[in-house]
Amino acid sequence: MKHFFRISRIHLLAALPLTALLTSLFPSPEMVVSVTEKQLRAPDPKATQWAETQLSKMTLREKIAQFFMVAAYPGKPATLNEADNFIKNDHVGGVILFQGTRAESDSSVARFQRESEIPLFIGMDAEWGMEMRLSDVDRFPYAYTLGAANDPELTKRIGEMMAAECREAGIHMNFAPVADVNSNPLNPVIGFRSYGESPKDVAFQVSALVKSFESNGVMSCLKHFPGHGNTSADSHYNLPLIDRSLTQIEAIDWYPFREGISAGASSVMVGHLNVPALDQSGMPSSLSAPVIRHYLQEELGFDGLVISDALNMKAVTGSYGKQETVEKAFMAGCDILLFPESVTEAIDGLVKLVESGKISAAEVDARCRKVLSYKYRFVINPPKYQTYSPDEIKLTMEQVYDKAVCLLKNDDASFPVGRLDEHFALVSIGEHDEDFLEGVERFYSPDVIRATTAQEAQRQLQAAKKTYQRIVTVIHAKSVRAVNSFSAPANFDSYSASLPQGSKNTLVIFGNPRMAGELNTTHYGSVVLAYENHPIVQERVSQMLFGALPVTGKTPFYISSDFKRGSGVESPGNGRLRYASPAEFGISAQKLAEIDAIAWKGISEGAYPGCQIVVAWKGSIIYRKSFGNHRYEGNETVKNDDLYDIASVTKIAASTLSLMKLESEGKFSVELRLKDYIPEITGDGPYGDIKLKEMLTHQAGLKSWIPFYTATLLNGELDTRIYSRVRTDSFSLEVAPSIFMKNSYADSMYTRITGTRLGTHKYLYSDLGYYFIKKIVEKQSGMPFDQYVEGIYREMGLRTAGFNPYRRFDLARIAPTEDDRIFRKQLVHGYVHDPGAAMVGGVGGHAGVFTDATDLAAIMQLFLNGGTYGGIQYIKPEVIARYTSCVYCPGNRRGIGFDKPLPSLHGGPTCGLVSLKSFGHTGFTGTMAWADPEYDINYVFLSNRVYPDAENWKIVKMDIRTDIQRVIYEALRGK
Repeated sequence: MKHFFRISRIHLLAALPLTALLTSLFPSPEMVVSVTEKQLRAPDPKATQWAETQLSKMTLREKIAQFFMVAAYPGKPATLNEADNFIKNDHVGGVILFQGTRAESDSSVARFQRESEIPLFIGMDAEWGMEMRLSDVDRFPYAYTLGAANDPELTKRIGEMMAAECREAGIHMNFAPVADVNSNPLNPVIGFRSYGESPKDVAFQVSALVKSFESNGVMSCLKHFPGHGNTSADSHYNLPLIDRSLTQIEAIDWYPFREGISAGASSVMVGHLNVPALDQSGMPSSLSAPVIRHYLQEELGFDGLVISDALNMKAVTGSYGKQETVEKAFMAGCDILLFPESVTEAIDGLVKLVESGKISAAEVDARCRKVLSYKYRFVINPPKYQTYSPDEIKLTMEQVYDKAVCLLKNDDASFPVGRLDEHFALVSIGEHDEDFLEGVERFYSPDVIRATTAQEAQRQLQAAKKTYQRIVTVIHAKSVRAVNSFSAPANFDSYSASLPQGSKNTLVIFGNPRMAGELNTTHYGSVVLAYENHPIVQERVSQMLFGALPVTGKTPFYISSDFKRGSGVESPGNGRLRYASPAEFGISAQKLAEIDAIAWKGISEGAYPGCQIVVAWKGSIIYRKSFGNHRYEGNETVKNDDLYDIASVTKIAASTLSLMKLESEGKFSVELRLKDYIPEITGDGPYGDIKLKEMLTHQAGLKSWIPFYTATLLNGELDTRIYSRVRTDSFSLEVAPSIFMKNSYADSMYTRITGTRLGTHKYLYSDLGYYFIKKIVEKQSGMPFDQYVEGIYREMGLRTAGFNPYRRFDLARIAPTEDDRIFRKQLVHGYVHDPGAAMVGGVGGHAGVFTDATDLAAIMQLFLNGGTYGGIQYIKPEVIARYTSCVYCPGNRRGIGFDKPLPSLHGGPTCGLVSLKSFGHTGFTGTMAWADPEYDINYVFLSNRVYPDAENWKIVKMDIRTDIQRVIYEALRGK
């Protein structure tokens, strides 16, 4: 009922002639004005006592000086000296800080507080953190980004972080949040500083920030009352006109202010605005008693500090003198007179007005008491504030950007990128693109064209003379402000029109989303709005581009007739491994650090010279580190993209992968026998009758292994009938540098296998079956084994995984294995360690794959995803389930191709915390890849423990791989 009465009264009054209304309700500037104690908040007794004590010792001039906040630029010493004078001689109440560095700001704050008898209010425009004013600190997301994320809880956390930043720097007043509803898309001064064009959504954001600031001891300031969002002029230079009715102002502009006041805002800044619906005199709102005293204080019920917008702005100084501007602002109801141009004279002028009786002494005392009470609350005795670590700040910003980024359209369904075996160009226009390009490189290595202008980009793209199946164009805007079409590259539409029609074209805008309304986007099948050219959002969008992260954002404002508020296409991601911090999942980084200790201990004990470890949980890489060197005696530090020989892990990463894919395509069945696929090798005898399922679970009676190389040595040297030191047509199988094997010898290896008597059908691990698997894959696919396997790898986007890496990579990126003194008599480096695999040209079904840990984790994730990766179904989920299950338990723990834990979970290849559903494999060279669908854990460990001697078994004796696995499970299960 009270609410109805208030609205009705406003509309009734609004119907009267405004001149008569103002004359009857509000005193003229010459009349004595007063503020009653009812307008103040319920006072804190301690604050009141402190304020009264200070007030009793102050002269009239000192009381009036408390209303003044002067400007200082920490990076400009002359302004600091001027502020010193105002503090020492005029006893002003506060300082607003502008440009400088953090160190300069800290020094200035300390200096000013030492000089003031009464603690100063130190204020700053820190709408997106102190970076708004200081040059060497990082910034938080802009207001419109928070509005796009539309998550008040995240906004609240960002507010707490900004408050902590301010408190640590001695800042008590943050002139934020902006409560303006951005109704005018071309608003030159608000724009990206507003949380959006929906009053309700803006109010949610404003309320969240107010609560964060206030509860953490920083005074919030709602601005710019009565609403600066529907302007086309900048009040720094002109007096903007707000041409709205009172009804519209109440419904749109005041909604966020009301909510901010209810949330506990301590101050409101009044803008320099001409609002005829509130004051027909043309008086700027900041100088208008009707706007401040009636509408803000009476109608909206605000009893905190009223702060003028900067009183040096042309919107007011263009019509009034310096001293007159200050006097009008104070008499209209502004408690804090911000950035006046003539401080000493203005203080003296207000003193004279009191002495003449135009302002009552009681008015000064009441308002000074209010200012001092707030000083007690925020300067003398502020509440404790919440602190956050750099990792926590980064995580929260990631979460904001994740929710804000918007896929504006996806007409050709080309977003995100799926297959990665396409010809792909990335065109980067602008500056500061490093983090995006680095993020892209984790997934793919496109042809990169970097240009500062659209013309230059068009010229370079045409000069490349390549046919690209996909072109991603990225704009890195230098500004998010409305000027120059939001920093859109000149002639960009011409560049867009020049793109080939046959390519999949994606546009990514790191800048103001409204830029999309200024450009012709019809040439792009997909358009991504990334809001800011910040390193963190660049990294996140790089993951979104490849489907590692979903895109869910909606635009918080109108962009064009095609893209209204709320536009946005959701993209759920495609199962590609993404990169995340442990903090994102609440996982203890301290617990995961135990992995580091185990890894380093292995190195110090000589178990291996170096290693790589990757841990993924729920499809997110949360741990990715490398340790040590390639060799004990060297200084080649292991990097995350260095390659290791994964030995028998090849069995699942290549052979089993291929069989499952072929079975999913109806080209293979594990239920058949060897003779059903390669009778020309096995014949109809015992080997032909081997059941593939039994062979792949190591219970077909095959011998464990055969040292094929021993039969090719004469008196310990290579038999020259079998090997050549130079490549020829007959000797083309490269075993090692300057060692080429006779092409036909591989046939004798198969003859030797099939000539070996089979044993009983009980579990006995064997490499020999995988020599046959290689032949089956080649026959059923119609391709050489390495080409078939690497085709899958390339389509998945794996850059390191493959055979014979010496052909593709510098040896400096490949960890060496054994110093072979018996067979090859040289250090094995870049060539497969396993002698049998070496003798078939480095491409074995049981060994031969080299990779980094990240690529191997992607293969394991493919299995965890039920055969899908990057949005492509490589293997049917039922095939994955069958192969990874224990087929002959309890007598044989193995899956089809995969190793499994012991049923008792005691001993075996794993720690005792894994689930019985888990699967993976280990490798002779000191490697392990293990996935657990029950806990969604993906773990890869790579080392070269065989360097320089394969008889070094410390990695097994020390349980290094399983100890690390135990820590992973403890960290994830105990979070």
